[in-house]
Amino acid sequence: MHHPPHPPPSAQPGRVPPRTAGSYARAYRRRRVIGFVLLGAALAVMVGNGATMIVAAEAEGPFGLFRGMAWARTVQAWADTVGVLALVAVPPLMGSALVYTMVNHWPPPDRIPPWTTPEDLRAAQALVRHGLIGSDARTDQVARAVSDALLAQAAFLPPPFRSAVVTVSVVCGALVVSVGLYGTVRSLLEEDLNGLATGVHTVLMFIGFLCLHPLASAGQARARRYLALYDAAHRRAGRYG
Repeated sequence: MHHPPHPPPSAQPGRVPPRTAGSYARAYRRRRVIGFVLLGAALAVMVGNGATMIVAAEAEGPFGLFRGMAWARTVQAWADTVGVLALVAVPPLMGSALVYTMVNHWPPPDRIPPWTTPEDLRAAQALVRHGLIGSDARTDQVARAVSDALLAQAAFLPPPFRSAVVTVSVVCGALVVSVGLYGTVRSLLEEDLNGLATGVHTVLMFIGFLCLHPLASAGQARARRYLALYDAAHRRAGRYG
């Protein structure tokens, strides 16, 4: 007589070994600090570039009366330097900040088991991403907590309000990207490095924000799939245990 396969150890409740608490909480706080430092540095460079652009425009006077004077040329050279720095520095800073704070989701420590370590979390994220039940009960429990945290984000707003917020965000973001593209092309034709940097930053930043919703939706779909697998494994464990 054929017997159904015995469920893996991860599907059997009551086999979670204790772990030292605190390592994940420390890593989470450190990750948050790094993300906000990167974001703050990117915003500081953007603000500095905008301020330099205003100073350079004022140095030339409202009708270009001071154009060609030594101090005006010095200000313009400094503005060009800041523009190049902004073009080079802001995209990687902003991209890293988005990945640290929004894309690669680390749930708050109070949403996952207290014995979780960063290694546990990475292994659990791999299970959720690939839709697999692992062979370790600890990792599966963390993966379930990660999935619950992802779906809790989606439940923050009721579906009608969430759809309205997404629609308004996409429309406004598309308009801002269009304005940024226009400013980028115009600044490129006028050889205005500060304006070019401002346009490129605007386009990249809002394209990044527009990508967050489909990325979040895909993550929530993977979380639902994992929870279904996890619950099915535990039902089988209760049936054959």
